Amino acid sequence: MERNPLFPLAAFLLLILLSVFSLLGYLLAFRRLPPPPPTTPIRVETREGTRVLEGRLARTPEAWARGLGLRQEPLEALLYLFPEATDAPFTTQGYRFRVVVAFLDGEGRVLRVAHLRPGETYAPGTAYRGALEVREGLLTFAPGDRVRWP
Repeated sequence: MERNPLFPLAAFLLLILLSVFSLLGYLLAFRRLPPPPPTTPIRVETREGTRVLEGRLARTPEAWARGLGLRQEPLEALLYLFPEATDAPFTTQGYRFRVVVAFLDGEGRVLRVAHLRPGETYAPGTAYRGALEVREGLLTFAPGDRVRWP
C-alpha cells in the first residue's frame, strides 16, 4: 500500500496548529488569573500609640498553614483568627525571617508576646482566639495592647 506524499506535510501542519492553540490557551488562562485580594488594615493600639498595618486575615486552615514568613507578598502583618479558643503551639518552621507573635483573646487584647526565629516553636501556655504576626522590629507589643480589624 502506497502512502500519500502529502501525509507528512499534513501531520506537520496539524502539529503546528495544536502547538499554536496550546500556547494561545496558556496565554489566555494566564491573563485571567485573579489578582490577590486587597490587604486589610489591622489597627494596633499600644502604649506608644496607634499604628495601622497592611496585612491579611487568616481564617481557614489553609491560610493558617501559610504564615507570614512563608508568603512571597510583602505584608506587614498576618492576623490569624480562630473560630474557638486554642492553646496550640505556634511554629515558624520554614520561615525566612524573625517574627513577633502577639496572642490575642476574643476581643483582640494581647495576652502573650513571643519573639521567634525561623524554625522555632512556642507554646503560649494559655488559650487564645487569635494571633497577630509581624516582622521583628516593626512594632513592639505588650500584654494589654489591643488589636482591631474590620
